[in-house]
Parts: sequence; C-alpha cells; structure tokens
Amino acid sequence: MLEPRQKQRRGEKTRDKILKMALKLFSEKGYDKVTVDEIVSQTGTSKGSFYQHFSAKSDIFLVRFAEVDEYYSEVYQSFPKEMDATEKIMIFIRKLMNFLEMEMGKDLMKVIYSSALNSKEHTYFSDSNRSLFRIIQLLLEDAKEQGVITTEHTVEEMSTMLTQSMMGIIYYWGLHDTKQSLEELAMPLITTVMRGMKVEKR
Repeated sequence: MLEPRQKQRRGEKTRDKILKMALKLFSEKGYDKVTVDEIVSQTGTSKGSFYQHFSAKSDIFLVRFAEVDEYYSEVYQSFPKEMDATEKIMIFIRKLMNFLEMEMGKDLMKVIYSSALNSKEHTYFSDSNRSLFRIIQLLLEDAKEQGVITTEHTVEEMSTMLTQSMMGIIYYWGLHDTKQSLEELAMPLITTVMRGMKVEKR
C-alpha cells in the first residue's frame, strides 16, 4: 500500500505529465483540435486521472497561468523597497516578456490568445485578481507615492494603459514573423507609455 506522501508524489507527477503534454498538443494543433481522449492517450493515463487533476480541458491554461503568476510574484518580491518604482516597472515588464517568450513560447501564446477570444471559458485575461494585474497596480501606487508619476490619471487608468500596451505587443509578436525578441519589441512602446506618465522635472 502506498504511503500518503508517495501517493501525493505520484499524483503530482501524473498532473505534470498531463499538463506538459496538453500544452505541447495545444501548441502543435490548436486548443479546439485537441481532445481529453488524445491527451490521456498520449500520456498513457486515464480520463479518471485527468479529471482528478483538472475539472475541464480549459483548466490546463488556468493552471499554467497560476504558475506564471507565481513567477511574477517572485520577481516583485525580489525588488529592494527603496528602488525607484518606475525602474521596478521597467524591469518587471522586461522579465515578464522574456518569461513569456522563453517559458511559454510563441506558438502556445498564439493558441492562448485565440482561445481567449473564441471562448468564454478562458477568463484569466480579464481577471482583475490575477497577480499580474495586482502587481502592476502596486508598482504604480508606489510610483505615485514617490511622486515620480503624474496624478493626472488614476492608478487604475494607468494600469489599464500598461496592460493594453503589453497585450497589444504580445498579439503583434504572435502575428508577425519577426527576428526581434518579445522584449525588444515591447520596450520602446513601454518606455514611451511610461514617459507619458512621468512627472516633468523643473
């Protein structure tokens, strides 16, 4: 009989195997063309195992984005408290773009974006409680308290500007066959947006 800890480890391995295979298949074939039957067949698991770890196929993306948000939280917590808040925002966005390209990949991001547009199941892009959106708001609040960004707009308005810019860049990157990295594409626009928010020094 398996010990509880052994059962837990075996369950985690099965979950990770299903997650990785599902993401691979989504990247190669598109979300809508992959079935749960195909995922379990390719992983040598069962439907029972699948539904033990994921309530639906769409949960695969939710689990992956929870892992991504965990990385964002780690980046945010690594910043020294005394660092200039606008510098934190720029570093954070650089790391975000680099992570999406290196860890998620263009093919998967294209599938994620198209799935989010075509299905109401995928709500992570509009979930205001996501770590990503909360971190950007916290960074902007810090910048406002430091007096380095304008008070002309609310934090919510500025957060919307930044997230719209980032989503637009990711969409453009997915749409075009460019040799530029996602980070290289992103930073000129993000720099311009941030410059528009900064308080002019007299």
